[in-house]
Amino acid sequence: MRASNHSLAVGHADHVAYYAGRRAPAAWPHQVGAVPAAAGCFQHRAVTDLPGTPARCRILVGTAGVGKTQLAASEARTAWRAGQLDLLVWVSAVSRVEILTAYARALAEVTGDDPADPEQGAREFLAWLRPGGGGEAVRWLIVLDGLVDPDDLHGLWPPDQPVGRTLVTTWRRDSAREGLGRQVVTVPSFSSAEAVGYLTAVLAASGRAEPPEPLEALAREFGHLPIALAQAAAYLGSTGLSCADYLRLLRDEGRQLADLVPDPGGLPDGQSLPLPSVWDLAVERADAMAPAGRARVLLELAAQLASDGIPAAVLAPAFRYPDDLGQERTGRPAEGAEPDGSAAETLALLHRWSLLDYDPEDQDRSVRVHPVVQRAVREGVPARRTAELADRAASLLLVASRKSADEANSMSFFLVPPHEQAQHLRSRALDFSPDVLRSNVEALIRHAPALLLGSGEPELRHGWSTGAGLHELVLRVGDALADDGRPQAALDYFSALLPTTADRLGARHQSVTKLRGRIARLRAESGDLATAVTEYRRMIDDQLNLLSPEHGLLPSQRVRLVGEVTELRHRLVRWLEEAGDLPGVARVYDDILADHRYVAAVDGRTGPPDFILRRTAAEWQGRAGDAAGAAVAYRRLVDEQFRTYGPGHPNTFDTRFRFGHWLGESGDARGAVTALSELLNEQLRVLRPDHPDLAATRQALTYWRERSRGRGWLRGR
Repeated sequence: MRASNHSLAVGHADHVAYYAGRRAPAAWPHQVGAVPAAAGCFQHRAVTDLPGTPARCRILVGTAGVGKTQLAASEARTAWRAGQLDLLVWVSAVSRVEILTAYARALAEVTGDDPADPEQGAREFLAWLRPGGGGEAVRWLIVLDGLVDPDDLHGLWPPDQPVGRTLVTTWRRDSAREGLGRQVVTVPSFSSAEAVGYLTAVLAASGRAEPPEPLEALAREFGHLPIALAQAAAYLGSTGLSCADYLRLLRDEGRQLADLVPDPGGLPDGQSLPLPSVWDLAVERADAMAPAGRARVLLELAAQLASDGIPAAVLAPAFRYPDDLGQERTGRPAEGAEPDGSAAETLALLHRWSLLDYDPEDQDRSVRVHPVVQRAVREGVPARRTAELADRAASLLLVASRKSADEANSMSFFLVPPHEQAQHLRSRALDFSPDVLRSNVEALIRHAPALLLGSGEPELRHGWSTGAGLHELVLRVGDALADDGRPQAALDYFSALLPTTADRLGARHQSVTKLRGRIARLRAESGDLATAVTEYRRMIDDQLNLLSPEHGLLPSQRVRLVGEVTELRHRLVRWLEEAGDLPGVARVYDDILADHRYVAAVDGRTGPPDFILRRTAAEWQGRAGDAAGAAVAYRRLVDEQFRTYGPGHPNTFDTRFRFGHWLGESGDARGAVTALSELLNEQLRVLRPDHPDLAATRQALTYWRERSRGRGWLRGR
């Protein structure tokens, strides 16, 4: 290599290296670059104590702030002090230029020769490290700290040599995609014991002592993240706050992370970025990668949900409706839509950048985000978009859980025979655990309580309140627990929610009624029919009391309220029938019929006749033991259906058949024979000879003819 008198400047504005002239080669041992100073109260961690002989190239991967650089620095210092190294090179690997510059500097120092340019110097340094290059007898360790882009190391990986070791720290999980023999070590946050031990030691160093309980709580609040605990401890030391007081500030929704850590000049251990700016660069870089612009949106949505596990099914349709949250508040992912592949791609991208953990094989907890990362992301969202983000996250969660939906509480469910209900619910089960749904809903409630818990301001000053109430998601949690075969867990959930909801929204709010209805249903399903029936009757009475003039409901509100009462009556009927209270069922159907007529009168509508409802009421009247009353009700229906449909209509046929039946059951067997004979003649005129209704009528007619001949038997019944 040729000596030179000229000076050469290499690098960029904030990092310029000058190489001039030939110098004496370095004496061994020799260090190139500055190893960061040890953090105060540094905690040795077992994560780097790997069994067996460690690989000659290891890559420490983890999100920003887990302590990768400190672990690498500790390993480098330990090897240096133990006399295990002849050459230690510490490289800031934030860009390819920085790597080239560091390699060129190392070449200049170990050989005494100045390179013509950093690219050439880097190539010659790597050649020097290879066999026959001059450094084959030198024991070396090269640390590439803070690698941002694996492409920056293309062609610049140190050689795999028995005398050399390479240590890389990076956010990027894909940094080991080139070459073989590279061992990836994932660096997690502190363990609970490590976090408490660290906080105790740091505070003790400043003459402070705190009880273990608040220290454990503080460590949990920060997810045991080393950089967050270091900045929190520095803040405690500078302000004199107790750990308990600091925790209260930290949990105050009005406080930002940036307000609870030192200013940049007061950051500990040479840190340059305060929370929550630590992840800004990673988010910016990830957001710029294809599919561009989506990484930040998806991370913002994940920040609204549970840190310990979000099903991928929740985030899958995130990009199936407008991306601009400010443009369309009403956009919703379509139910039953196929998952958008770009969401999975974006999750994988965020995983590569260690901004979240993504495991598509874990159905329940596919996505995990560190709670401090979540908070930093939420606090970086402009205020105008905060509500829209929470609303979109709620919509995604709602759609993902909609398979169980309100099906268990809809009228269709109550028409399913009891022995088929378990199978019916299993077919509607969630694709993920109800506990995961619950944790995500609870996270949303913490971040956006107004969205999910509604407003305490009723629509009316007195009486019935239909103002904003519990979000459907809050109710969905209990429904999913019940659908999962855990009725007691669902009952406990709804029972715990009821007092706070009634206190917040008022005892007469619709949300309170929904909760009471679910509690009553679960009690009935557990076998406590008496309590359930009593509660349904109380709910009906409470709703009917609101119809009194003093509450001043508008006609439309009265109609809506009576509709809710009718639905409650239908639910009551189911459990009365289950309990064997047939007279009670009959009375409730009379009330349902009265509700129907009331609504028609108030609403001023002249809809179709209520024949089906009246037939049902008449049928239950007969089953309850009032056969004569049932016969009278059916006779009236027959007369009206003659006028409405005519004598040969299928609906008229059905009613005439039931009229004949209850006429006979009331003791008038001859009347039953007459009614059924007239029906049969009309059916023969209208129906085909093989119609099944003809056979049914003939069979009934035969039965009542036999009974009419046995008058003594009839009188003795």
